[in-house]
Amino acid sequence: MVDILPFNGLRFDLHMTGELSKIIAPPYDIISPLQKQQLKEQSPYNIVNLTLPDDSDDKSRYENAKITLQDFIKKGILKVDPKKCLYIFEEFFVDDDGGLKSLTGFLGLLKVEDYGAGKVLRHEKTLSKPKEDRLNLLKACRTNFEFIYTLYNDSSSGICNILDNEKKKEPLITTNAAYEPLLKFKFWKVSDEKILSAIIMAMKSKTLLIADGHHRYETSRLYSESIPVRAQDFNSNAVDEEGISIRPEDYILSLFVSENQKDISIHPTHRLVKFDRKISPEEMREKIGKYFTIEIISPEISDISNKMSSCLAAGCKCTCIVFDSQTCFFAVLKTGIESVYKDLNISPEKFIEEFENLDVNILHKLLLSVLLKDYEIRDIKFIHTIGEVLDILGSKTQETDFDAGFILNAPSIETVENLSNNGFIMPQKSTYFYPKPCSGLVMYAFDN
Repeated sequence: MVDILPFNGLRFDLHMTGELSKIIAPPYDIISPLQKQQLKEQSPYNIVNLTLPDDSDDKSRYENAKITLQDFIKKGILKVDPKKCLYIFEEFFVDDDGGLKSLTGFLGLLKVEDYGAGKVLRHEKTLSKPKEDRLNLLKACRTNFEFIYTLYNDSSSGICNILDNEKKKEPLITTNAAYEPLLKFKFWKVSDEKILSAIIMAMKSKTLLIADGHHRYETSRLYSESIPVRAQDFNSNAVDEEGISIRPEDYILSLFVSENQKDISIHPTHRLVKFDRKISPEEMREKIGKYFTIEIISPEISDISNKMSSCLAAGCKCTCIVFDSQTCFFAVLKTGIESVYKDLNISPEKFIEEFENLDVNILHKLLLSVLLKDYEIRDIKFIHTIGEVLDILGSKTQETDFDAGFILNAPSIETVENLSNNGFIMPQKSTYFYPKPCSGLVMYAFDN
């Protein structure tokens, strides 16, 4: 069963900090060095000072984050809400066609357990370096500065109806985002015990899919398991539904979002690849042409997007391979992946067509690992937009470190859920759930 709890949120005092729009930020893992600097220039209190702290001559970035956190609390910049709450979160955003969309969820504490044990599912593999980074930050600060983003099924609309009723009240916070002005957020506190109990009980029967935050979830589990259980570690002010005191380290700040909302979508994560030596378009065609039909198209966002969308709608598997500002291949797999595997004598331990047919698996398991095996991969960079891929590879002002960009289609939410429920884990950075919630509205401090 899924165990969630209300908590005393740690929040910025806007009387001390001023405009909240300049304090919130995107999740730490999608912030570029340039955007980090811009966020810090917006406000000395921007949350990025805690989520992405800097090293100094005599202290590590983790020590500096702890010092900043303690300073913010001491000066009253950050304050703890006196009542235990769940917090309702609503985000408004504009889609690619200019239409206004939104998603609603609520924030609370989720008990951290092994995957599957508490009906918490993952859908993609993680990387060791980000986990080490987040673990060091958690050890130093003992605070969740950001939340993980989870999805649950609410087809009966039981929880959504509760949230919609609460949203009729005046929001505690309404703000846009200085880092992306088209984004808008609303935020409510829910402290009524009957409402809290209704939500907590309704969530017990749910299954959660981690949409974003695998590294943070696994980091929290590692941190919890690393600390010996001692009586003094338990927070006597926080109890579970049976009245048993809880240990703060056993919970993680989480956003719970109903997957039944129509405006939630998955965007692809594209790849920039650096090989051990340059590969020309002619060599690429020679290496992959037996299994892919190749069409030369213009390296323009609209052309690439239209080709990829049409292929997806037709049920075909494809990728666009960008070399530079002049050259782009639209490559479509000629036959089903199973027949390709047979021809190449590739024998997965367990062949599941839905899993092997993922664009990201065709790229990594077939194209990069087999067809391009003569070119050793030296580096991969994960990119979220076609425009950024084109900017990097097509730059006329600076030389790029990457030899080719691979544009992918995203899997559907249904595919991700089905695979996760059946124990299949996608490669790292396979999905990009959109929109991304902001950081900085509320935090969870273990020692408040």
